[in-house]
Amino acid sequence: MKTSLLRAAVVALGVALGGSAHAETIVLKAGHSANPDEPYHIGLTEFARIVKERTNGRVEVQIFPNNQLGNEKEMIEGLLLGTLDITVPSNGVVTNFVPQLGIFDLPFLFRDRAHMYKVMDGPVGQTLDKAMQAKGFRLLGFYEAGIRHIMTRSKPINSYADLQGLKIRTMGVPAHVASFNAFGANATPLAYSELYGALQSGVVDGAEAANTNYNSKKFYEVAPHWAQIGWTALVADLIMSEQRYQSLPADVQAILSEAGLASAAAERAAYEKSDNSLLGDLKEKGVKVTHPDPKPFREASKAVYDAFVKTEQDRALLDAILATE
Repeated sequence: MKTSLLRAAVVALGVALGGSAHAETIVLKAGHSANPDEPYHIGLTEFARIVKERTNGRVEVQIFPNNQLGNEKEMIEGLLLGTLDITVPSNGVVTNFVPQLGIFDLPFLFRDRAHMYKVMDGPVGQTLDKAMQAKGFRLLGFYEAGIRHIMTRSKPINSYADLQGLKIRTMGVPAHVASFNAFGANATPLAYSELYGALQSGVVDGAEAANTNYNSKKFYEVAPHWAQIGWTALVADLIMSEQRYQSLPADVQAILSEAGLASAAAERAAYEKSDNSLLGDLKEKGVKVTHPDPKPFREASKAVYDAFVKTEQDRALLDAILATE
């Protein structure tokens, strides 16, 4: 009898300990819109690795690519609803929740990648970080979504004049729509998931993208003309709910913040490498690459700045960006 009771006690203790250990495991769900071979996923994989390593397995980050958990706007809403823990949407979508971020969506804002990174990692980034916290979001790091160019189905863009009147798909970001309208195109907001079919059927004449997703999503199959214009360098925000962040132990918070910065460095490096190396591969696939003069596009962009930089706060942010060396 005593032996049976002892065994029962040992089993009960084992169950209790097992249940306790399981309860201590923190699982965080992270969603994004890109393919598993793209920089977003590379960055989040590094994030998950660092978090798991530094918490000794106490925190597990599960990654869901390709809009498995909804589109970018739905995933941001999921953070606030508590159905998702982490996401990395393009900056323009986050402006629906944090309007101050709209400054990053202006055309020809950054001189080059080095300038963009210094802006994101400097005082401007810190100011926008506070703006995000005020709206319920914790910024874990600034990713990028590539230097953006223009693809077209049947008409190559050799000059500013060639773009006039074409229906160009843009994200549903006001500054992006205004930019392509200012360039003389007919800006056509459309869901990213619908873009390939829209190009194939002729619903739109073209779209904007980076070398990386132009290649990864095989847009070259239906839009083989690729104009290297660099009309913007797209920022992406690695974010989680501020409420969820504050609910975690202090040591886990610190690790998440550290991992976010480290993963941002990895994601940026992956994007730069991918963007820079793909042009030759795309040419081998039959893509017809052109290099239109950017000056007329830059000149047309002035109207966009006039329309979107309205407040003293906007002007201060813009001045700080332009002054960043």
